[in-house]
Amino acid sequence: MVEQHAADGAATSVGEHILDALHRKIINGDVPVGAWLRHDALAEEFGVSRTPVREALRVLHAQGVVEIVPHRGARVNGHSATDIRQLSAVRAELLGLAADSAAAHIDDAQLDRLGRAVQGMQSAWQAYDSARSGGTDESERQAMAARWISSNAEFHATVVEAAGNPQLTLTIAELQRRLPHNIYNRAYAGNSRMLRKIVAEHTEIRQAIAGNDPKRARRLMAAHVRSTGETLARWVENHGAGY
Repeated sequence: MVEQHAADGAATSVGEHILDALHRKIINGDVPVGAWLRHDALAEEFGVSRTPVREALRVLHAQGVVEIVPHRGARVNGHSATDIRQLSAVRAELLGLAADSAAAHIDDAQLDRLGRAVQGMQSAWQAYDSARSGGTDESERQAMAARWISSNAEFHATVVEAAGNPQLTLTIAELQRRLPHNIYNRAYAGNSRMLRKIVAEHTEIRQAIAGNDPKRARRLMAAHVRSTGETLARWVENHGAGY
């Protein structure tokens, strides 16, 4: 019996590893929308049997990340403009609540992290803006995008952490998994005005939280999430759900 539990635990660990790896590839755009994930190919890639691969794909299917098609594998889902607007409406309420709570509970270290995150976003935007006419190569553009993404993620993660509500943290994380991150890169590419606007919005949110103003922090955060969601939805309308 002990040996069986150990085997089950090992299988679960392998399945979780595959799940995490596939999820990262999908949300980062390494596996594009519409791509097929084949059981045999994935089993060979990860050096495992089909069983943990099948379990990982079932979880991704339950999360809405992929669609399982019998006898063919799993296909990576895209999101329609309606999907994105609906997701953004829910995220706006949840992140607004997080900002509200953060304004009442944030500590100095977390405030400092918010400030560094805003600085990172501003630095990435300014570097991108100045490089637009300077013949910047693809690797440099990718580095700027990575800096922007990491700083933006750090800002929102810090707000959620400062809220001090584990259930809210889990709910926001689960919702975030359903929206591939690479959409943001494509929607904002070349849009310096929008990037500058987003930096300004994050600056205002931080100021409201630092000023212990829950209502203003909540209003600003919700408006920010709805605005960025609408930008993404319009981009999808123009480019199609296959991105």
